[in-house]
Amino acid sequence: MGKLGGREMTASSDLDLILLYEAPEGAKQSDGKRPLAISQYYIRLTQRLVTALSAPTAEGSLYEVDFRLRPSGNAGPLATNLAGFISYQKKDAWTWEHMALTRARVIASSSPEFSDKINGYLRDTLAAERDRAKLADDVRSMRARIEKEKGTKDVWDLKQVAGGLVDIEFTAQFLQLVHAHKNPEVLAQGTEDALEKLRDAQLLAGGDADLLLQALRLYQRLTQVLRMAMSGKFVPADAPRGVLDLLTRAGGAPNLQHLELELADIQKSVREKFEEIVGKVEMGEGK
Repeated sequence: MGKLGGREMTASSDLDLILLYEAPEGAKQSDGKRPLAISQYYIRLTQRLVTALSAPTAEGSLYEVDFRLRPSGNAGPLATNLAGFISYQKKDAWTWEHMALTRARVIASSSPEFSDKINGYLRDTLAAERDRAKLADDVRSMRARIEKEKGTKDVWDLKQVAGGLVDIEFTAQFLQLVHAHKNPEVLAQGTEDALEKLRDAQLLAGGDADLLLQALRLYQRLTQVLRMAMSGKFVPADAPRGVLDLLTRAGGAPNLQHLELELADIQKSVREKFEEIVGKVEMGEGK
């Protein structure tokens, strides 16, 4: 899930994971020396996986691992039965969970058949017919909630600023969920791929796609530099000269001041495009 699913990881990204399992038919427990109930077996397996992925090494920790995107979040079991996962997505999942599901990708599986089964259910879920107006309301409500909690006017907060990465990702996810019922070919885990497929299917105007793709690629280049070179909030006045030079080169700008002006203009245009496609975000909409 997340940036791992979308192949958009940075140097500081965590791993957003869901572990799905399907026990052999007729199995009631594991067949080891100390048999475990099926759910307990897979929960312990998942705990060992998390420990392995997040283990400290001589070079530092490997990854932070996040399982909060699993059904019911932290309230749900760490490992999820496939049948329960499918039922949850059909009956109980919120719109934002289906938005997150657009980035779901099988990265390891016990068999090609199990991968195919999961991918088939993902496609069916994402290609379900939806009410565009209700979907837009849900997306705006989610964006308003995030903006209320994490909103900023700092042009260097490339993810959360109005017109930043979140607005681009939400636009792409909204359009995929709107159109996938009749145009399943627009589904893609990566935001860039999704925007290109929406443009190619003529479901996103060429000029709009160009704007969003230009902004996305700029944000991604700058984010990679910031994640590699800085920790914590980026304050240009406190940053080393070398980092500022890297940012201006990554942004294709003659100097930092020019780059900041360009960022402000692009973010304004992206937010306007989000509001044109999805609707205006009102801070009172967050629930």
